[in-house]
Amino acid sequence: MALNKDILKQVIATQRPAFLVIEGSIDRDVLKRPDFDILCDIREAVVITGVRRSGKSYLMRLIWHALRVRGIVGENNFLSVNFEDEKLIGFKATDFDPLLESFFELYPVDRREKIYLFFDEIQNIPGWEKFIRRLIEQGGYKIFITGSNATLLSKELATSLTGRSFPLVLYPFSFGEFVRWKWGRELKKEDYYQDDRRVELMQLFSEYCDQGGFPEVMLQGFRPILQEYWKDIVYRDIVVRYRIRHEAGLRELAAFMIANIGVAMSLERIAKMTRMKSIMTVKNYLSHLQNTYLLFFLPKYSHSVKRQIYNPDKAYVVDTGLYNEVAFTTSANEGRVLENIVCTELLRRNWSVFYWSNGKSECDFVVQKKSMPLQMIQVTKFLDQTNEDRELNGLLGAMNEYNLNEGLILTADRSDMFEKEGKQIIIKPVWQWLLEE
Repeated sequence: MALNKDILKQVIATQRPAFLVIEGSIDRDVLKRPDFDILCDIREAVVITGVRRSGKSYLMRLIWHALRVRGIVGENNFLSVNFEDEKLIGFKATDFDPLLESFFELYPVDRREKIYLFFDEIQNIPGWEKFIRRLIEQGGYKIFITGSNATLLSKELATSLTGRSFPLVLYPFSFGEFVRWKWGRELKKEDYYQDDRRVELMQLFSEYCDQGGFPEVMLQGFRPILQEYWKDIVYRDIVVRYRIRHEAGLRELAAFMIANIGVAMSLERIAKMTRMKSIMTVKNYLSHLQNTYLLFFLPKYSHSVKRQIYNPDKAYVVDTGLYNEVAFTTSANEGRVLENIVCTELLRRNWSVFYWSNGKSECDFVVQKKSMPLQMIQVTKFLDQTNEDRELNGLLGAMNEYNLNEGLILTADRSDMFEKEGKQIIIKPVWQWLLEE
Protein backbone atom coordinates (compact mmCIF):
# COMPACT_ATOMS: atom_id res chain seq x y z
CA MET A 1 0.00 0.00 0.00
CA ALA A 2 1.38 3.38 -1.03
CA LEU A 3 2.19 5.99 1.59
CA ASN A 4 -0.35 8.77 1.99
CA LYS A 5 0.65 11.98 0.21
CA ASP A 6 -0.02 13.96 3.36
CA ILE A 7 2.71 11.97 5.12
CA LEU A 8 5.10 12.54 2.22
CA LYS A 9 4.38 16.27 2.26
CA GLN A 10 4.91 16.36 6.00
CA VAL A 11 8.32 14.71 5.60
CA ILE A 12 9.34 17.11 2.82
CA ALA A 13 8.17 20.22 4.64
CA THR A 14 9.69 19.15 7.97
CA GLN A 15 13.09 18.21 6.59
CA ARG A 16 13.46 21.17 4.24
CA PRO A 17 14.24 23.95 6.80
CA ALA A 18 16.95 21.86 8.47
CA PHE A 19 18.54 21.18 5.09
CA LEU A 20 18.90 24.92 4.49
CA VAL A 21 20.72 25.62 7.76
CA ILE A 22 24.50 25.90 7.31
CA GLU A 23 25.42 28.50 9.94
CA GLY A 24 28.71 27.57 11.59
CA SER A 25 29.41 25.07 8.85
CA ILE A 26 32.88 23.74 8.16
CA ASP A 27 34.03 23.87 4.55
CA ARG A 28 35.01 20.59 2.95
CA ASP A 29 37.79 20.14 0.42
CA VAL A 30 35.32 18.49 -1.95
CA LEU A 31 33.86 21.93 -2.69
CA LYS A 32 37.29 23.12 -3.82
CA ARG A 33 37.77 20.40 -6.39
CA PRO A 34 38.77 21.98 -9.72
CA ASP A 35 36.02 19.95 -11.36
CA PHE A 36 33.31 20.85 -8.82
CA ASP A 37 31.22 22.87 -11.29
CA ILE A 38 31.46 20.07 -13.84
CA LEU A 39 30.53 17.53 -11.17
CA CYS A 40 27.37 19.49 -10.40
CA ASP A 41 26.45 19.82 -14.05
CA ILE A 42 27.11 16.38 -15.51
CA ARG A 43 24.13 14.18 -16.21
CA GLU A 44 25.34 11.34 -13.97
CA ALA A 45 24.12 11.00 -10.39
CA VAL A 46 26.78 11.80 -7.78
CA VAL A 47 26.93 8.95 -5.27
CA ILE A 48 28.44 10.12 -1.96
CA THR A 49 29.60 7.26 0.21
CA GLY A 50 31.77 7.01 3.30
CA VAL A 51 31.87 5.92 6.90
CA ARG A 52 28.89 6.68 9.12
CA ARG A 53 28.94 10.20 10.67
CA SER A 54 31.59 11.55 8.30
CA GLY A 55 29.34 14.41 7.20
CA LYS A 56 27.75 13.10 3.99
CA SER A 57 24.35 14.62 4.71
CA TYR A 58 25.90 17.95 5.61
CA LEU A 59 27.99 17.90 2.45
CA MET A 60 24.80 17.85 0.40
CA ARG A 61 23.66 20.99 2.21
CA LEU A 62 26.98 22.67 1.41
CA ILE A 63 26.71 21.64 -2.23
CA TRP A 64 23.24 23.19 -2.52
CA HIS A 65 24.45 26.37 -0.79
CA ALA A 66 27.41 26.60 -3.19
CA LEU A 67 25.04 26.27 -6.14
CA ARG A 68 22.75 28.95 -4.76
CA VAL A 69 25.67 31.35 -4.19
CA ARG A 70 26.52 30.97 -7.86
CA GLY A 71 22.97 32.13 -8.64
CA ILE A 72 22.45 29.60 -11.39
CA VAL A 73 19.52 27.67 -9.90
CA GLY A 74 16.01 28.49 -8.83
CA GLU A 75 15.49 29.05 -5.10
CA ASN A 76 12.85 26.34 -4.79
CA ASN A 77 14.33 23.91 -7.27
CA PHE A 78 15.50 21.30 -4.82
CA LEU A 79 14.07 18.35 -2.95
CA SER A 80 15.93 16.84 0.01
CA VAL A 81 14.81 13.62 1.68
CA ASN A 82 16.47 11.60 4.43
CA PHE A 83 15.12 8.07 4.09
CA GLU A 84 16.05 7.18 7.67
CA ASP A 85 13.08 9.28 8.85
CA GLU A 86 10.78 7.00 10.84
CA LYS A 87 7.77 8.47 9.02
CA LEU A 88 9.09 6.77 5.88
CA ILE A 89 8.99 3.28 7.34
CA GLY A 90 7.25 1.20 4.69
CA PHE A 91 8.37 3.49 1.86
CA LYS A 92 8.66 1.46 -1.37
CA ALA A 93 10.00 2.08 -4.86
CA THR A 94 6.43 2.76 -6.01
CA ASP A 95 6.30 5.73 -3.59
CA PHE A 96 9.00 7.70 -5.43
CA ASP A 97 6.63 9.13 -8.01
CA PRO A 98 4.10 10.27 -5.37
CA LEU A 99 7.06 11.79 -3.49
CA LEU A 100 7.96 13.93 -6.50
CA GLU A 101 4.32 14.83 -7.08
CA SER A 102 4.01 15.92 -3.43
CA PHE A 103 7.10 18.12 -3.84
CA PHE A 104 5.71 19.83 -6.95
CA GLU A 105 2.39 20.40 -5.22
CA LEU A 106 4.10 22.02 -2.22
CA TYR A 107 6.55 24.43 -3.86
CA PRO A 108 6.50 26.81 -6.87
CA VAL A 109 9.23 25.09 -8.87
CA ASP A 110 10.55 26.60 -12.10
CA ARG A 111 10.34 23.55 -14.36
CA ARG A 112 12.38 25.31 -17.05
CA GLU A 113 15.45 25.04 -14.83
CA LYS A 114 17.22 21.97 -13.53
CA ILE A 115 15.81 20.42 -10.37
CA TYR A 116 18.27 19.19 -7.75
CA LEU A 117 17.43 16.07 -5.79
CA PHE A 118 19.31 15.21 -2.58
CA PHE A 119 18.51 11.71 -1.32
CA ASP A 120 20.10 10.67 1.97
CA GLU A 121 20.59 6.96 2.80
CA ILE A 122 18.51 5.99 -0.23
CA GLN A 123 19.87 2.42 -0.16
CA ASN A 124 17.28 1.71 2.54
CA ILE A 125 14.67 1.57 -0.24
CA PRO A 126 14.76 -1.61 -2.38
CA GLY A 127 14.58 -0.79 -6.08
CA TRP A 128 15.71 2.83 -5.69
CA GLU A 129 18.23 2.50 -8.53
CA LYS A 130 15.53 1.96 -11.18
CA PHE A 131 13.82 5.20 -10.22
CA ILE A 132 17.10 7.13 -10.30
CA ARG A 133 17.98 5.67 -13.68
CA ARG A 134 14.62 6.70 -15.10
CA LEU A 135 15.06 10.30 -13.91
CA ILE A 136 18.57 10.47 -15.36
CA GLU A 137 17.34 9.26 -18.74
CA GLN A 138 14.36 11.62 -18.56
CA GLY A 139 16.64 14.63 -18.00
CA GLY A 140 15.99 17.86 -16.13
CA TYR A 141 17.31 16.55 -12.81
CA LYS A 142 20.67 16.60 -11.05
CA ILE A 143 20.79 13.90 -8.39
CA PHE A 144 22.97 13.52 -5.30
CA ILE A 145 22.79 10.31 -3.28
CA THR A 146 24.40 9.28 0.01
CA GLY A 147 24.95 5.85 1.48
CA SER A 148 27.07 4.27 4.20
CA ASN A 149 27.54 0.83 2.67
CA ALA A 150 29.97 0.37 -0.20
CA THR A 151 28.95 -3.11 -1.33
CA LEU A 152 25.23 -2.43 -1.48
CA LEU A 153 25.70 0.67 -3.56
CA SER A 154 28.32 -0.83 -5.84
CA LYS A 155 26.23 -3.90 -6.64
CA GLU A 156 23.25 -1.77 -7.52
CA LEU A 157 25.32 0.69 -9.49
CA ALA A 158 26.93 -2.14 -11.42
CA THR A 159 23.58 -3.52 -12.50
CA SER A 160 21.42 -0.45 -13.04
CA LEU A 161 23.48 2.75 -12.97
CA THR A 162 26.48 1.73 -15.07
CA GLY A 163 27.73 4.85 -16.83
CA ARG A 164 25.11 6.97 -15.06
CA SER A 165 26.84 7.67 -11.76
CA PHE A 166 29.96 9.34 -10.40
CA PRO A 167 31.33 7.98 -7.09
CA LEU A 168 32.53 10.38 -4.39
CA VAL A 169 33.96 9.02 -1.13
CA LEU A 170 33.81 11.36 1.87
CA TYR A 171 36.25 10.81 4.73
CA PRO A 172 36.29 12.40 8.19
CA PHE A 173 37.95 15.81 8.21
CA SER A 174 41.48 16.11 6.89
CA PHE A 175 44.07 17.99 8.92
CA GLY A 176 43.79 20.88 6.46
CA GLU A 177 40.03 21.09 7.03
CA PHE A 178 40.63 20.80 10.78
CA VAL A 179 43.06 23.76 10.77
CA ARG A 180 40.76 25.91 8.64
CA TRP A 181 37.94 25.25 11.09
CA LYS A 182 40.12 26.12 14.08
CA TRP A 183 41.52 29.30 12.55
CA GLY A 184 38.46 30.34 10.57
CA ARG A 185 40.56 31.13 7.51
CA GLU A 186 42.65 29.64 4.75
CA LEU A 187 46.29 28.87 5.46
CA LYS A 188 49.03 31.08 4.09
CA LYS A 189 52.53 30.02 3.10
CA GLU A 190 54.09 32.17 5.81
CA ASP A 191 52.18 30.18 8.46
CA TYR A 192 54.71 27.37 7.96
CA TYR A 193 57.64 29.63 8.79
CA GLN A 194 56.44 32.04 11.50
CA ASP A 195 57.58 30.55 14.80
CA ASP A 196 54.33 31.17 16.70
CA ARG A 197 52.17 29.84 13.88
CA ARG A 198 54.41 26.83 13.38
CA VAL A 199 54.17 25.96 17.06
CA GLU A 200 50.39 26.36 16.94
CA LEU A 201 50.16 24.10 13.90
CA MET A 202 52.16 21.41 15.68
CA GLN A 203 49.85 21.70 18.70
CA LEU A 204 46.79 21.42 16.47
CA PHE A 205 48.29 18.37 14.79
CA SER A 206 48.77 16.72 18.16
CA GLU A 207 45.10 17.39 18.91
CA TYR A 208 44.08 16.04 15.51
CA CYS A 209 46.12 12.85 16.02
CA ASP A 210 44.37 12.28 19.33
CA GLN A 211 40.73 13.01 18.49
CA GLY A 212 40.62 12.48 14.73
CA GLY A 213 38.37 14.25 12.26
CA PHE A 214 34.78 13.15 12.79
CA PRO A 215 32.76 16.41 12.62
CA GLU A 216 30.74 15.98 15.82
CA VAL A 217 33.84 15.00 17.82
CA MET A 218 35.57 18.14 16.57
CA LEU A 219 32.62 20.36 17.45
CA GLN A 220 32.12 18.95 20.93
CA GLY A 221 35.73 18.10 21.75
CA PHE A 222 34.50 14.84 23.29
CA ARG A 223 36.20 11.74 21.88
CA PRO A 224 34.12 9.11 23.78
CA ILE A 225 31.32 9.78 21.24
CA LEU A 226 33.36 7.51 19.01
CA GLN A 227 32.41 4.53 21.16
CA GLU A 228 28.82 4.99 19.99
CA TYR A 229 29.95 5.41 16.36
CA TRP A 230 31.95 2.22 16.70
CA LYS A 231 28.91 0.32 18.03
CA ASP A 232 26.65 1.72 15.31
CA ILE A 233 29.03 0.77 12.51
CA VAL A 234 29.46 -2.78 13.78
CA TYR A 235 25.81 -3.35 14.68
CA ARG A 236 23.72 -1.30 12.24
CA ASP A 237 25.98 -1.42 9.19
CA ILE A 238 27.16 -5.01 9.54
CA VAL A 239 25.30 -7.19 12.08
CA VAL A 240 21.82 -6.09 11.01
CA ARG A 241 22.54 -5.68 7.30
CA TYR A 242 24.39 -8.96 6.86
CA ARG A 243 22.47 -10.87 9.53
CA ILE A 244 25.58 -11.77 11.51
CA ARG A 245 24.79 -14.29 14.26
CA HIS A 246 28.00 -13.95 16.26
CA GLU A 247 28.27 -10.24 16.98
CA ALA A 248 30.85 -10.75 19.74
CA GLY A 249 33.23 -12.48 17.33
CA LEU A 250 32.83 -9.71 14.76
CA ARG A 251 33.42 -7.02 17.38
CA GLU A 252 36.52 -8.81 18.67
CA LEU A 253 37.91 -9.16 15.15
CA ALA A 254 37.27 -5.48 14.38
CA ALA A 255 38.95 -4.36 17.61
CA PHE A 256 41.93 -6.62 16.88
CA MET A 257 42.39 -5.17 13.40
CA ILE A 258 42.14 -1.60 14.65
CA ALA A 259 44.71 -2.34 17.36
CA ASN A 260 47.09 -3.70 14.69
CA ILE A 261 47.01 -0.99 12.04
CA GLY A 262 49.98 -1.04 9.71
CA VAL A 263 50.79 -4.70 10.35
CA ALA A 264 50.78 -7.16 7.44
CA MET A 265 48.86 -10.27 8.49
CA SER A 266 47.56 -13.28 6.61
CA LEU A 267 44.01 -14.55 7.08
CA GLU A 268 45.44 -17.60 8.84
CA ARG A 269 47.27 -15.46 11.38
CA ILE A 270 44.24 -13.26 12.00
CA ALA A 271 42.08 -16.34 12.57
CA LYS A 272 44.64 -17.75 15.01
CA MET A 273 45.04 -14.49 16.95
CA THR A 274 41.28 -13.97 17.26
CA ARG A 275 40.55 -17.67 17.92
CA MET A 276 38.16 -17.88 14.99
CA LYS A 277 37.88 -21.36 13.52
CA SER A 278 36.81 -20.47 9.99
CA ILE A 279 39.16 -18.54 7.69
CA MET A 280 36.21 -17.90 5.36
CA THR A 281 34.35 -16.23 8.23
CA VAL A 282 37.39 -14.04 8.88
CA LYS A 283 37.51 -13.11 5.19
CA ASN A 284 33.80 -12.25 5.13
CA TYR A 285 34.00 -10.17 8.31
CA LEU A 286 36.99 -8.22 6.99
CA SER A 287 35.10 -7.58 3.76
CA HIS A 288 32.15 -6.19 5.73
CA LEU A 289 34.46 -3.94 7.78
CA GLN A 290 35.97 -2.61 4.57
CA ASN A 291 32.57 -2.11 2.95
CA THR A 292 31.46 0.15 5.80
CA TYR A 293 34.64 2.23 5.31
CA LEU A 294 35.76 1.46 8.85
CA LEU A 295 38.94 -0.25 7.63
CA PHE A 296 41.08 0.03 4.52
CA PHE A 297 43.37 -2.72 3.29
CA LEU A 298 46.60 -2.02 1.43
CA PRO A 299 48.05 -4.84 -0.69
CA LYS A 300 51.74 -5.50 -1.15
CA TYR A 301 52.99 -3.87 -4.34
CA SER A 302 53.98 -6.24 -7.11
CA HIS A 303 54.11 -6.28 -10.89
CA SER A 304 51.99 -9.42 -10.64
CA VAL A 305 48.34 -8.90 -9.71
CA LYS A 306 48.22 -12.56 -8.65
CA ARG A 307 51.01 -12.01 -6.15
CA GLN A 308 49.26 -8.91 -4.82
CA ILE A 309 46.18 -11.02 -4.14
CA TYR A 310 48.03 -13.79 -2.29
CA ASN A 311 50.33 -11.59 -0.20
CA PRO A 312 49.02 -10.40 3.18
CA ASP A 313 47.45 -6.95 3.33
CA LYS A 314 47.96 -4.16 5.84
CA ALA A 315 44.91 -2.71 7.57
CA TYR A 316 44.33 0.95 8.48
CA VAL A 317 41.38 2.52 10.27
CA VAL A 318 39.41 5.41 8.78
CA ASP A 319 40.11 7.75 11.71
CA THR A 320 42.84 7.87 14.37
CA GLY A 321 40.32 9.00 16.98
CA LEU A 322 38.68 5.59 16.61
CA TYR A 323 42.09 3.93 16.97
CA ASN A 324 42.79 5.82 20.19
CA GLU A 325 39.32 5.11 21.54
CA VAL A 326 39.04 1.42 20.64
CA ALA A 327 42.62 0.13 20.84
CA PHE A 328 44.90 0.06 23.87
CA THR A 329 47.45 2.73 22.95
CA THR A 330 50.72 3.95 24.40
CA SER A 331 53.33 6.51 23.34
CA ALA A 332 55.02 3.69 21.42
CA ASN A 333 52.02 3.66 19.08
CA GLU A 334 52.46 7.26 17.94
CA GLY A 335 54.37 6.14 14.85
CA ARG A 336 51.40 3.98 13.84
CA VAL A 337 49.07 6.94 14.26
CA LEU A 338 51.22 9.03 11.92
CA GLU A 339 51.34 6.18 9.41
CA ASN A 340 47.56 5.79 9.55
CA ILE A 341 47.00 9.51 8.98
CA VAL A 342 49.27 9.47 5.93
CA CYS A 343 47.48 6.42 4.52
CA THR A 344 44.06 8.03 4.91
CA GLU A 345 45.28 11.25 3.32
CA LEU A 346 46.67 9.39 0.31
CA LEU A 347 43.33 7.64 -0.15
CA ARG A 348 41.52 10.94 0.32
CA ARG A 349 43.62 12.38 -2.49
CA ASN A 350 42.41 9.50 -4.65
CA TRP A 351 45.75 7.76 -5.17
CA SER A 352 46.27 4.03 -5.58
CA VAL A 353 48.31 3.01 -2.53
CA PHE A 354 50.33 -0.11 -1.68
CA TYR A 355 53.16 -1.13 0.65
CA TRP A 356 56.48 -2.64 -0.49
CA SER A 357 58.56 -5.41 1.04
CA ASN A 358 61.34 -7.69 -0.12
CA GLY A 359 61.29 -9.85 3.00
CA LYS A 360 64.16 -7.96 4.63
CA SER A 361 63.18 -4.33 4.27
CA GLU A 362 59.84 -2.56 4.00
CA CYS A 363 58.56 0.74 2.63
CA ASP A 364 55.31 2.01 4.10
CA PHE A 365 53.67 3.41 0.98
CA VAL A 366 54.00 3.06 -2.77
CA VAL A 367 51.89 5.69 -4.49
CA GLN A 368 50.80 4.63 -7.95
CA LYS A 369 49.36 6.52 -10.89
CA LYS A 370 48.27 4.86 -14.14
CA SER A 371 49.79 1.52 -13.07
CA MET A 372 53.22 3.08 -12.48
CA PRO A 373 54.90 3.76 -9.11
CA LEU A 374 55.01 7.53 -8.66
CA GLN A 375 56.40 8.01 -5.16
CA MET A 376 57.79 6.03 -2.22
CA ILE A 377 56.95 7.25 1.29
CA GLN A 378 58.34 6.14 4.62
CA VAL A 379 56.66 7.28 7.85
CA THR A 380 58.32 7.32 11.26
CA LYS A 381 57.92 9.42 14.40
CA PHE A 382 61.63 10.22 14.48
CA LEU A 383 64.71 9.51 12.39
CA ASP A 384 68.04 9.08 14.18
CA GLN A 385 70.90 6.63 14.47
CA THR A 386 68.68 4.02 16.15
CA ASN A 387 66.39 3.58 13.15
CA GLU A 388 67.92 5.46 10.23
CA ASP A 389 69.40 2.39 8.54
CA ARG A 390 66.12 0.47 8.75
CA GLU A 391 64.01 3.31 7.38
CA LEU A 392 66.45 4.19 4.59
CA ASN A 393 66.96 0.56 3.56
CA GLY A 394 63.23 0.13 3.05
CA LEU A 395 62.86 3.39 1.16
CA LEU A 396 65.93 2.91 -1.02
CA GLY A 397 65.04 -0.72 -1.71
CA ALA A 398 61.68 0.29 -3.14
CA MET A 399 63.17 3.23 -5.05
CA ASN A 400 65.90 1.08 -6.61
CA GLU A 401 63.47 -1.64 -7.66
CA TYR A 402 61.27 0.84 -9.53
CA ASN A 403 63.97 3.29 -10.66
CA LEU A 404 62.78 6.33 -8.71
CA ASN A 405 65.34 9.01 -7.88
CA GLU A 406 63.48 10.80 -5.10
CA GLY A 407 62.02 9.44 -1.87
CA LEU A 408 60.08 10.98 0.99
CA ILE A 409 60.36 10.37 4.73
CA LEU A 410 57.65 11.89 6.91
CA THR A 411 58.43 12.42 10.61
CA ALA A 412 56.91 14.23 13.56
CA ASP A 413 58.96 17.43 13.23
CA ARG A 414 62.15 17.08 11.18
CA SER A 415 62.90 18.88 7.91
CA ASP A 416 65.95 17.92 5.86
CA MET A 417 67.23 16.90 2.44
CA PHE A 418 70.25 14.81 1.49
CA GLU A 419 71.56 12.30 -1.03
CA LYS A 420 72.05 8.61 -0.40
CA GLU A 421 73.37 6.17 -3.01
CA GLY A 422 72.75 8.76 -5.68
CA LYS A 423 69.10 9.21 -4.61
CA GLN A 424 67.55 12.35 -3.18
CA ILE A 425 65.87 11.89 0.20
CA ILE A 426 63.44 14.55 1.40
CA ILE A 427 62.40 14.65 5.06
CA LYS A 428 59.30 16.62 6.09
CA PRO A 429 57.05 16.91 9.15
CA VAL A 430 53.84 14.96 8.57
CA TRP A 431 51.71 17.96 9.49
CA GLN A 432 53.37 20.14 6.85
CA TRP A 433 52.96 17.50 4.14
CA LEU A 434 49.28 17.18 5.03
CA LEU A 435 48.74 20.90 4.50
CA GLU A 436 50.44 21.01 1.11
CA GLU A 437 48.41 20.73 -2.07
